[in-house]
Amino acid sequence: MNLLYIAQNADAALQRALTDSGYRVIAADLDEAGWALTDSDYHFILLDLPTWQPEVVAHCFTHRGDARVLVLLEVDDKKQRIEALHAGAALCLSRPVAFVELLARMQALGREHGASQKTADNGLWFSTTRLLIGRGLRYQPLTVSEQRLLAILARRPGAVSRDMIEAQLWGEADDSRSALIERHICNLRRKLARLDAPNALQTLRGFGYSLRETVHMRTD
Repeated sequence: MNLLYIAQNADAALQRALTDSGYRVIAADLDEAGWALTDSDYHFILLDLPTWQPEVVAHCFTHRGDARVLVLLEVDDKKQRIEALHAGAALCLSRPVAFVELLARMQALGREHGASQKTADNGLWFSTTRLLIGRGLRYQPLTVSEQRLLAILARRPGAVSRDMIEAQLWGEADDSRSALIERHICNLRRKLARLDAPNALQTLRGFGYSLRETVHMRTD
């Protein structure tokens, strides 16, 4: 597996341990990150940073392709770790960290990614982090409201009432929002049709909606 290691202060022992574990490690400092990100396809991008640097992570996500972004921080700061995860990092750990733990977490992420890709090749999927719905390599963009509505339907096999949808989206049922839900449903149907699933979303007149085709959730 290809791994891009970007560090402000490179850890030679960590690089050797990754190489010994079977990863092809390409190392770059922060100034070299731009060209390194365009140089190859990576399974993982490991950012080894003194403190949380959102601009560096944002740049990595712009050019990461299918790679999982992992973050190591010198500072043991819970708030910074949460910010990294909210930004989309698949993993954020603070030093000192045992290499065996880091390796085990990377292997688990690799298995999860492989399973997600296999599922995506065979059916519909939507990303919980990237506002996308797709089938295989094809996808359509989602709004935040469409993503939230789709998540409600995907997590509840069978029929979902309009009242439940309104409560989940806005905290209470409100007749004035019926037209807004219909608009979101219409937009989702149009996007599903472009993914060869025109009948995946069914209206149950007088009650609510249901998904007739399974839509798998992805975290990439």
